[in-house]
Amino acid sequence: MSEEHPLRAAIFQGAFPPGLGLPDCFRLVREAGFQGVELSLENPGPLLPEAINETTDAIRAIEVSVGLAEPRPGGVRLTSTAEEIATIREQARETGLVVTSVSTMQLFYYPLSSPLPAVREQGCAIVRKMLEATAQLGGDLILITPGMVTPDVPYDEVWRRSRETIAGLIPYAREVGVTIALENVWNKFLSSPLEFRDYIDSFESDYVGAYFDVANVLRFGYPDQWIRILGPRLKRVHFKDYRLDIDDLRGFTALLQGDVPWARVMDALEHVGYRGWVVVEVQPYRTLPEQAIADAAQAVRRLLAMATQDSNS
Repeated sequence: MSEEHPLRAAIFQGAFPPGLGLPDCFRLVREAGFQGVELSLENPGPLLPEAINETTDAIRAIEVSVGLAEPRPGGVRLTSTAEEIATIREQARETGLVVTSVSTMQLFYYPLSSPLPAVREQGCAIVRKMLEATAQLGGDLILITPGMVTPDVPYDEVWRRSRETIAGLIPYAREVGVTIALENVWNKFLSSPLEFRDYIDSFESDYVGAYFDVANVLRFGYPDQWIRILGPRLKRVHFKDYRLDIDDLRGFTALLQGDVPWARVMDALEHVGYRGWVVVEVQPYRTLPEQAIADAAQAVRRLLAMATQDSNS
């Protein structure tokens, strides 16, 4: 990927081959041509009893689907020390990579909208650790899910409680200089671009924005429309693909093999003047898992070239 292109390409930790240590993963990523990585905060310890419910197995299935079934050797943990984080940053720097951001699956277990104080408090501890670790790694953003609507936790409560919780985390985000970016996921919440826009605006803070996933939205909308409506609220963009003819977790597929309308997506990003990182989210292949990184890099190069052609036409 060109260093001069207004969009820079990174890849999500879930694409790393299983069991491979971070230095070797970073080498594969850089050799493929990526400029950055998004790491995932993991908590390999047992779940709090209050966090175990009817959604637990489904969440674990999602972890498998995004390549996070097992903790990464040498990765970012809830218990990582400053020295351990500094080691990761140096490993990335030596490889020529930027750690752009930190995400986590833990907030599916510990939603910030939970009515249970112990669950919500653990979620807040996770977000604070993400903010701290991202600042130490030299990144500028964390990816979080704001809350989860369930049969027992209604939509209006999720809106109110998640807003209160996130608002309480903004001062620390400002202190460490890291943005809280909210991703659109299958959580039955913020499922329209107008709601997503208004929810973000309600915080009245530059430290809260959108982490837009172009594939997650295909079930209930058109990614180019979301991009145009979110506009300047876009802080980061996930690139992945999805097959509507499958339309479940198995539908997530390699870039350019699904139904994301890429020409319209790239045109919308140019229209709103988005500049910054696009982060690829793919799974390792079952055979030759590292090949997924190389293939994703080639696909991103084609997409970035498409954007360049559109802007020059």
